[in-house]
Amino acid sequence: MRHEAAQWVPLFPKEEIPFILAAVLRCSAGLRKKHATEHENRISDRLRRLLVQDAELRRRPVQLDREASLYDDDSDDESPIGRLDFRFSFSAGMLKAWPYFGIEAKRLHVTFSSGWDCLVPEYVTGSQGMMCFIDERYARGLVSGGMLGYVFDGGIDGACASVGAAISANQEKLKTAPPFKLVPSSILPRDPHLTESVHALSDRHFTIYHQFIAV
Repeated sequence: MRHEAAQWVPLFPKEEIPFILAAVLRCSAGLRKKHATEHENRISDRLRRLLVQDAELRRRPVQLDREASLYDDDSDDESPIGRLDFRFSFSAGMLKAWPYFGIEAKRLHVTFSSGWDCLVPEYVTGSQGMMCFIDERYARGLVSGGMLGYVFDGGIDGACASVGAAISANQEKLKTAPPFKLVPSSILPRDPHLTESVHALSDRHFTIYHQFIAV
């Protein structure tokens, strides 16, 4: 039922994804946490404001929604299955539903009062991290999505390496497909902090683009 219902949803145009990822990198360049343990939602709120004001992104045929509620219309449960941090919907005229590209944001390398915590498990195998796409809550009818890591201690290379190691160590749970690890992204190859992983979902391969930014 899930596969049949998803067939009518048009795919988000892949050619628009580099513009979105580049805008996130551009707008997050000056983004900084307001205190040592600030929740990612507050940082994402400030990033949203910058994104909607970005001149280049405004020229693209996409609409940004912050914390967009997602529903399973094949279920009798009327409550949302989740809230996607960033949903970029493609304006396809009168064609419904509009395809979208979603990004989920998580904190990494945070120093709490109890000490430093990498928070990599929450990003990789936690129910609100990559698993939102792997279990298809946020991936229904889609072939790609994004993860955004807010690196609180500024150690982007270390955070990327830790996430990569965790992905390699959890191949079965993450349903990784060849090359079975985090690799440099082909979509914006000149950005060293944009990587990607590929996952074998129920009926297709799904690419997750990973962006790491220092806050």
